[in-house]
Amino acid sequence: MAVYLDSWHKFEESMGGIRPVLTGTAEEMRTQFSGLISFLATQRTRTWDTLTVKDENVNGIVIRIYIPNSFEGEYAPVGVFYHSGGFVVGDLDSEDDFCRTVSADANIAVISVDYRLSPEHKAPAQLGDALAIFEWIYKNAKRIGVCSSRMFTIGTSAGGALALAVTRKVVLGQSTVPADTVKGIFALCPLVVHPLNVPTEYKTLYTSFEEHKEGVPIIDKACLLEMYNCAGLQPNDKNYYPVLDTESLKRFPPTHIVTCDNDPLRDDGKILSSALSASGVAVDTKHFDGLPHCFWIIPSLPESEVFLQDLIQGVKEAVKVASISIN
Repeated sequence: MAVYLDSWHKFEESMGGIRPVLTGTAEEMRTQFSGLISFLATQRTRTWDTLTVKDENVNGIVIRIYIPNSFEGEYAPVGVFYHSGGFVVGDLDSEDDFCRTVSADANIAVISVDYRLSPEHKAPAQLGDALAIFEWIYKNAKRIGVCSSRMFTIGTSAGGALALAVTRKVVLGQSTVPADTVKGIFALCPLVVHPLNVPTEYKTLYTSFEEHKEGVPIIDKACLLEMYNCAGLQPNDKNYYPVLDTESLKRFPPTHIVTCDNDPLRDDGKILSSALSASGVAVDTKHFDGLPHCFWIIPSLPESEVFLQDLIQGVKEAVKVASISIN
């Protein structure tokens, strides 16, 4: 049985003893997720007055641009962010606080992408949107106020899969930007493998999907399988599961990975870390015991602040390295 930190139990008590988990159809999960995000918004205590934030429509894809005011007249490093939600739920608002915090505290621009969702839009629609916006940012960097030579991909859960997938397209030359454009990846509780097609060499690492198949917060096995089905993800699709393409991994930039103990996707992160390390890629992995998938969306948890400060430090270090490389 999964063991949780006291702070998590206190959060569940604040919800009347309810353990939040997404269940049912896509529409039902969207309603549940919206309700959870609305509840969490009542816990917000921070405001951000050092950022300029605006939305822009790029060929039908809406993005939200966050730029610290300190960069007025300069070009800011930029993290292109892909939100969580299993390709089924989520939007620009669901992780708006996260984007504001990273932008303000790490002192970088963040551009969040409202990619199309499933089941209305099957794969590879999400990856197509994610890559198209990355390329658009590179082409329009000066107009936006960002630096095209200091670009990073950042993603949570399914968004982490997109951050990895976009990077793979770029490093393989399957995009309109130079192959070395992505200077670093931040994959937070990422979706990395399909449970029906775990590479043989990693099967002994892959236990969390069954270990946390039910009774865990946010997502469980049934939820994930429904999301995979909605998206039409094929188990052998290298575009969405880059660890199936070991040759491309050798070209990946330094990668920061976050995993959570009580998460069906915990071992996805472990497999990613192992595969990248075996390919000679610099990997920094942070693991959080006693906590579920993407726990940091809950601002009242003290561990959320620990996660954020660690991530922000990682972003600052990545920006520093990228800045040195272009000088």
